[in-house]
Amino acid sequence: MKKLVLLLLVLFSVVACSKKQEKLELFSAESFAYSLDKGWEVDASVRVKGFEQSENNGTYSVKLSYTVNLETPGGKTIKSIDSGKVDKTAADKMMDLQINSQIQLDSNYKLGTYKLVFNVTDEPTGRKASIQSSFDLSN
Repeated sequence: MKKLVLLLLVLFSVVACSKKQEKLELFSAESFAYSLDKGWEVDASVRVKGFEQSENNGTYSVKLSYTVNLETPGGKTIKSIDSGKVDKTAADKMMDLQINSQIQLDSNYKLGTYKLVFNVTDEPTGRKASIQSSFDLSN
């Protein structure tokens, strides 16, 4: 019984003293396609929160990386159709950030509903999150 109580006290101390990390979260994903002369332009964005922020001399910095996959109406996935890094600094802590993606699709892409999948990684912690958004290619 003493061992059980001691184990519970140690476990409680570890949990109480550990720093809780926020969950990396993606939200408000949007995507739109605009018809061009020889294809389409897809503009997409997603907001990110729960990322790690380092502070140095009153300046906060965030490092994120992302890839965007495209899923066609036929179910084919084109991986990393777009990718990039967000390396942002600010004088105040950041509540959330927006990631924007702009993709050119040629006239070989068929009409229909497509999905974009944003995959974001918080570089300092390695935490990852994904979200998808749909858009239509139509005349």
